Amino acid sequence: MNLSEGERLILAMLCDIHKALNLKGAIDPDALKPLILEAGGNGAARGVNGVSGNHRDRTAVATEVSEILDMWSVVERGYKHLSVDEKRDVEAEAGPLGRGVRFSGFDTESEIDYRDIAHVLIEETGQFERFQGRNLDAHMPALAGYRRMLRLYRPMRSVSGDRRLDVRQIIALANAEKYAD
Repeated sequence: MNLSEGERLILAMLCDIHKALNLKGAIDPDALKPLILEAGGNGAARGVNGVSGNHRDRTAVATEVSEILDMWSVVERGYKHLSVDEKRDVEAEAGPLGRGVRFSGFDTESEIDYRDIAHVLIEETGQFERFQGRNLDAHMPALAGYRRMLRLYRPMRSVSGDRRLDVRQIIALANAEKYAD
């Protein structure tokens, strides 16, 4: 069966969703995803827009970017639904990053592979519509902060399911982004 680059990328993302939801069944997304990505040529799904390194590295970067975008979608949605007073609390307790909590992208100098993958996922696949049309250049390294946020967010996601993040969770995540361990 011949799959287009877009179809391969969509199938790879479905594997990520299958894994994130901890679905059980005959399909092992960890075994299937590399086969899907290797089935193609050198386009967006396999090379994810020019990411350097080997296939395993590209897949790991694409998975991490997808997790980061998913997390930021939830954070922004939660922030949007806070009251004016709660938004003031976020700003007061999280400083400048608490003002208008918003995904700022990746540094195009040191995190270009991540920015390129984010661009493909947002603009070419349309998977993260919330971020479409945004400038994805953070103008400073952002990945370390996003990784700190992810460590804190993963247990929140598994507990909350579809429930929105509350003001305390958003403050904790904003502070995790700015403060090193």
